[in-house]
Amino acid sequence: MGGREETADRRQADLTVRGGGRDGLTQRLASLGLAVLLACVDSSAPSPPDLEPDDIDRCPEPGPGIEIGGFVGTGADTHRIPHRRLVLMGGGREEDAAARMFVEAAVSGDIVVLRTSGSLTSYPEYFIGALASFTPATVITVRTSNPESGADPSVLCRVSRAEAVWLAGGNQWNYLGRWPSELHDSLAVVAERDATVGGTSAGAVSLGEGAFDARYGTVTSEDALADPMRREVSVSRPVFSQPELNGILVDSHFMDRRREGRLLVFLARFLADRGEGPVVGIGMDEGTALTIEAGDYQVTSRGDGAVWMYEVGGPARLVPGVPLTLDGIRRVRLPAGSVGRWPFSFDASGGVEVMHVDSGVVDVGPRG
Repeated sequence: MGGREETADRRQADLTVRGGGRDGLTQRLASLGLAVLLACVDSSAPSPPDLEPDDIDRCPEPGPGIEIGGFVGTGADTHRIPHRRLVLMGGGREEDAAARMFVEAAVSGDIVVLRTSGSLTSYPEYFIGALASFTPATVITVRTSNPESGADPSVLCRVSRAEAVWLAGGNQWNYLGRWPSELHDSLAVVAERDATVGGTSAGAVSLGEGAFDARYGTVTSEDALADPMRREVSVSRPVFSQPELNGILVDSHFMDRRREGRLLVFLARFLADRGEGPVVGIGMDEGTALTIEAGDYQVTSRGDGAVWMYEVGGPARLVPGVPLTLDGIRRVRLPAGSVGRWPFSFDASGGVEVMHVDSGVVDVGPRG
C-alpha cells in the first residue's frame, strides 16, 4: 500500500472480526462509527430510519478462515444507488485520482475489499481518508485466509450489499481457482446490478474475459515465448469477468517486470481458446490506472507509467516445445492524461505500431 498514516481516531474506529467472534466492540466504537456515518454521508441521500441495534439486519458473523476488519458503521445496509465504474491499477502504490473515482462511485455506500492475504486495515484507512467528496458509510476488508471458505454466508452477504467491490493484489489463483463458485457467482452479480468494481495487480488481472491464472506459478516472458504451451502458461476464463473487458486480457507490473512477451503469449493462447478474434491485451505499468465509465476511458498515473494496448488477430503457431510465432499484432501506448471512447479503437488511435513474433523473438514492424 505504501505509507498510509493511521490517526489515533482511526485506530479507535477499527474493528476486526475473526472466525466467528467479535473482538473489541465497545459502546464508544459504536457511537463513533455512527457519528462518522451521520456526519459524512451525502446530505442529498435519504436518511436511514432510526433503528434499535436489535432491529438492524446485519450480515452473519464470519466462520473459520474468514477475517473482517475496517470501518463497519452500524452494520445496516445503506441502500445507495452507485455509479457504474471499472477501475484497473497495475500494482505498486495506488494511483490516488483513480482511487478517488472508485470511492466516489459508491455514493456514500458500502465498500468491500476482498483479499486472501495482507492487511485488514490498510485499504479502509486509504479509502475512508481524504480521498473523495463522498465519504463511504462503511469500508471493510474481507480476508479469506482460507480461500475455499469464500462461500461463507458472511462473505456473500457483504458482497451482495456492496456499492463497490475492490480486489486487492496477491495471487490470482486464490481468486480464480480457489474461491468457490458461490463467491464467483456473487461477484458476477455485482456488475449486473451496475455497482462499481476495481482491482490492482492480481485483482485487476482477474477481471478480464481471459486471465493468466497463475495456477502453476508465475512465468517470465523469456520462458513463455520459448514454449507457449508450457504448463505455467495457464489461461482461463473468469466467471466474474467484467462486461467492459469482453475479449480482453489484463496483465500488471507490465514494463516494470518486462512482461510484454508473456502478454503476447497469453493473447495467442486466449485467441486459440476463444476461437474468434481479434483479442485485446492491456498491459498496466505500476502506479497507473485505467478507469472506464459510460463508454469512455481515462488513464492516470503517479509518474511516467502508461497503459499498453495490444490487439492480436493472429495467426499463431502454438506447438509444445516450439517458440511462439505470431502475426497480426498492433500496439498503442497510452500515457497519463489519455482519454477516449471505450471499447478502445486501434483504428481511431494515433501512434499505432505493427508488431510480430518470429520464433520467440518480438519485433516491431511487419514480417519481412
